[in-house]
Amino acid sequence: MKYAWLLPILLLVACNTGGPGFRGIEPVKKEVDGSRFLLRIKGQLVEAIRTNPEAFPKFETVARKAGIAAHERTGCIPHWIRGDAAVMVIGLSCNGAKPPPKPKRKARFSCDIYDTYAAPARNIRDLGLECYRS
Repeated sequence: MKYAWLLPILLLVACNTGGPGFRGIEPVKKEVDGSRFLLRIKGQLVEAIRTNPEAFPKFETVARKAGIAAHERTGCIPHWIRGDAAVMVIGLSCNGAKPPPKPKRKARFSCDIYDTYAAPARNIRDLGLECYRS
């Protein structure tokens, strides 16, 4: 009980720490349609941590915004997204390369991206997702 006051501080500090494989990578802030993310980029993988409060967000809605944020930051095409409404890992295809395989670790939800809708400047404005519980 002497150190009970320390627990809330430790939990807050851990909220935006990089997950397995992304620790030590400096995050980049990105906002898409009102959702704010910290993006950590490692090759063709991006970890997206949603940092804004949202009441009962749907995974598909947040995943779409995270995929667009990853594209805007990297210029690469997102192919899959795994995770939950707070933390996602996104697989990218850069310069026509094959996207990386989906990670083996357990994820609550998964989305496969079947279509990208681009503006004339080749910037993705929307993603067609097929999502399911993992």
